[in-house]
Amino acid sequence: MQFLATTKPGAAEFTSQLGGNAARKGNERMFSDLSMYNTPPSENITLEEFERLALARLSVLKEMEAYRLRHANKTEKEYLDKLNQLKQKHMKGLTSSAAAAAAASGASGAAATSAQREEEVRADNISHYVLRLAYCRTAELRKWFLAQECEMFRLKFGTYSAQEHEAFLSEHAPQYKPVPADELESVMPDIMQVMRSNLETREAMARVTADPKFYKVSWTRVPELVSQRRVLLRGGWAYVSREALAPLVVAEFRAGVSKGLSEMARRWRQMFPAEEEQRLQPLVASLTNRSLVADYSGVATRYGDVSAANLPQVAAKHFPLCMGHLVTQLAAERHLRHGGRQQLGLFLKGIGLPMEEALLFWRSMFAPRCTGEAFDKQYAYNIRHNYGREGKRTDYTAHKCTTIVGFSGGPGDHHGCPYRRLDEPALRAALGRLKCDDRKVEEAVAKARDGHYQLACAAAFEGVHRVPEMDVGISAPLQYYAESRRICAERESAAVQGAAAAATGAAPAGAGGEAGALAPSVAAADGGTESRGVKRPAGGESTTGAAR
Repeated sequence: MQFLATTKPGAAEFTSQLGGNAARKGNERMFSDLSMYNTPPSENITLEEFERLALARLSVLKEMEAYRLRHANKTEKEYLDKLNQLKQKHMKGLTSSAAAAAAASGASGAAATSAQREEEVRADNISHYVLRLAYCRTAELRKWFLAQECEMFRLKFGTYSAQEHEAFLSEHAPQYKPVPADELESVMPDIMQVMRSNLETREAMARVTADPKFYKVSWTRVPELVSQRRVLLRGGWAYVSREALAPLVVAEFRAGVSKGLSEMARRWRQMFPAEEEQRLQPLVASLTNRSLVADYSGVATRYGDVSAANLPQVAAKHFPLCMGHLVTQLAAERHLRHGGRQQLGLFLKGIGLPMEEALLFWRSMFAPRCTGEAFDKQYAYNIRHNYGREGKRTDYTAHKCTTIVGFSGGPGDHHGCPYRRLDEPALRAALGRLKCDDRKVEEAVAKARDGHYQLACAAAFEGVHRVPEMDVGISAPLQYYAESRRICAERESAAVQGAAAAATGAAPAGAGGEAGALAPSVAAADGGTESRGVKRPAGGESTTGAAR
């Protein structure tokens, strides 16, 4: 694959590379909405577009995963509506060159729509293969990517009509052959007998009778159905109903993508030209660890009012549980082990605590267990080192959730993710101390029990701050802190504006004026509406780094 140069072919050239069947088939939705990804892209694109398309698709997959985990009882239609909404949000307009060229040339609406569909096909194909390249490296990454892609394929395939199924299968899975009407008529009594022997419901049999659409496939491709005697066998062919077709096609899709991932993993080093290896390979490898929220490294300048004196109040109001738990244990034990000091210290640096204030904070928290002289000898150097004032003078950054979740420790250690390390009663008590909503406490505990620690943190954030559901989980403690500061600042601003409006309205109205009485409630309502949502950017690169 070539993803390196700064030019790309026109839409016509790209269509020919995909096979150019959209016009011949006359079913354009099939080519812009669904693919088996049998043909990799072979055009040249810029590194910027390479990264942009990959991050957009990754946002769709991760947000869809979070939505399914948090709403396990939604219908298929609701899942599909959410998927389409996410595609519009993240994938729309990323590669609009062909559509823009068609519009600029005064092309008709049909021509512009066709160009837009070709661009959608292009974006979908390229983004899939870039993420396939990024997620092929380990078994865990391959498992996650395969599960998300198969779920997205299943949702989209389920919306197709019988005619669209037939057209798609003839193009991408010709081994599934529609049964001709005369042949179906001859085997239909035997098919109904198989259904009765499997105790199919009357509704299922009525659906088959009303829409007798069957496909025949080699019995070796459906061993599970054959072993359960759920299909009719004739001459080595298995007769499969349209209702039973979707799992089989999804299995074909899974097998194809899984094989492609394995092949890419074996040829990982060969996938990159020698002259581009140094800049392209790190970019691809970093996609799996990329944060899909904004870079919160600037929170220190935006909310730089943190000092050793007000840190306890700031911690109680704005710290995530992983950092608040460390502060609590530090105050109780007057000591933290190295892992806890690193996790909390780099976070305090990230939120804007100056080095001098950090030294003052740690010295005061370690007293009286540790004297000032002992503190300077044992701990001060490490704090200065984290701020880049000692040793290699590296500017270390705060840990992300993926790093913190991976921390492990023994008795006496308090670092790591509390949603992973605390048992359920201790976790409920910790969230109760944060004044988290009871319903959200139970949701956070349930997510932590299932291993979805970042979603558990997001549920706790929603319960503490009384905000609507977040699109994805918390990805970094700095994200939690920055969003908490932003929400509280907006609410305080709204309260000040409401009080000012009330004072302004009360002056001319006097004691009996209705305007002065109504102003506070209206302002409060407006303020509540403004601060209801938690908005996050769809993509973007975040600052990475790990403390030593």
